[in-house]
Amino acid sequence: MKLIGKILLIGMALMVLAGCGKDNSSVSIFITDDFLDPSEIREPLTQKLQEKLGEEFNIKVSTSPIYNEQKILIEYAAREHEIFILPEDVMKLYAMDGTHVVLDQNFDAEKYPTGVFEAGVLDSNTDDVAMETHLFAIPISEMKVFQDLNYTREVMYATIPVSTDSMEDSIKLLKAMIE
Repeated sequence: MKLIGKILLIGMALMVLAGCGKDNSSVSIFITDDFLDPSEIREPLTQKLQEKLGEEFNIKVSTSPIYNEQKILIEYAAREHEIFILPEDVMKLYAMDGTHVVLDQNFDAEKYPTGVFEAGVLDSNTDDVAMETHLFAIPISEMKVFQDLNYTREVMYATIPVSTDSMEDSIKLLKAMIE
C-alpha cells in the first residue's frame, strides 16, 4: 500500500512540474462595447497581436457581443485580464474605485490627453484609494492595431487593471496595440 502511495505522489509531482516549464505568457484582453459587437474583431485582433508579439505570448481576446454591465463586473471580479477595453463612461466609473493602473511612467500622458483624468489610485500597502490625476487609459482610436481593423470608436479606451498578473506583460501588450 505504501508503494502505491509513493507512486501516486511521484506521478502527481511530475504532472505539476510538467506545467511549470511553460515559457510563454498567457495574456488576456476583454472587450465590450455599448454600440458595436466587438466579437467581429476578436480573431483578427488576436492574429495581429500574436504576429507582433510572436511566440513570447499566448494572446486571448474575450468579447461580450451584448453589452451588459453585470458582465463587466464579473470580468473585473474574475481578475483574468491584462487589458480591459470599455466605453469611456464605464471605464471612468471603475477607475474611481482604484481598479486601473497609472500609466504615466510607461506612456506619454501629453500624447493621450483624453486618457488623463482624476480617479482612484490604490495604495497596495494600506488598500486605501486616493483621488489623483494621471493617465489611466489610452483611446483605441489612437492605436494602430485598431486603426488597421477599422475599429476606432472615439469613446472606447484600453486600460490595465490593478489585478493584472504581470505588469510587464500588460505594458508590452498595450504598447504592441499602439505601435
